[in-house]
Amino acid sequence: EELENQSPLLEDLKRAIVDYSNYEFSESNSYEDFDKLYPDLSHIGLAYTETPDGKHSIQYEVNLEEKTWTQYVDNVAIRTESFVEEDISNSQAIKDMTEAIKMSSFDDLVAVDEEDLKQALGLEIDDDGNFYDPLAKDLDNDGIPDRYDNDFKDSDYFESTYDVEDNLHAREEKPSILGQISKFKSEEEKDKNQEKSEKGQER
Repeated sequence: EELENQSPLLEDLKRAIVDYSNYEFSESNSYEDFDKLYPDLSHIGLAYTETPDGKHSIQYEVNLEEKTWTQYVDNVAIRTESFVEEDISNSQAIKDMTEAIKMSSFDDLVAVDEEDLKQALGLEIDDDGNFYDPLAKDLDNDGIPDRYDNDFKDSDYFESTYDVEDNLHAREEKPSILGQISKFKSEEEKDKNQEKSEKGQER
């Protein structure tokens, strides 16, 4: 019922989703097709792919009822964020969701943050974009997986073959659309708070 009350804004959001799908997947769905395409408003899948080696799946979906987005790896939620925050109305949350979808591309939505992946599944990302368990590797080539090898970090092989520092910086520099949206939202909040305090001072 609440979604019905937000009807005009919700329609804008639905249009943004259909536009995104048409553009990213070269489809030609009309806005009237939305309910047929997405019968469950709590699970609207916007992106699905696999790692280059085909061993892991990556999925991104939005929940129009809760006004959240979630990114999954192998069907495990590695990150969920809500557009509903303190001092943000439902209407504003829907507007923010609409803006976020308009700004996003398929590649943005399936770009996995290494920290999220590590925390949720204990996996890391290699230079080819594949996910791996760092403790399943044998970095010093002694035949013992590093999970069971107390000395794997002492090997020169680790430092010479894996330029950890460079790879880390390269990944840190890659801008994330999700991060940009969060930053945009927090700056918006700052502006609102500033306006409030300025109005308070005027009185």
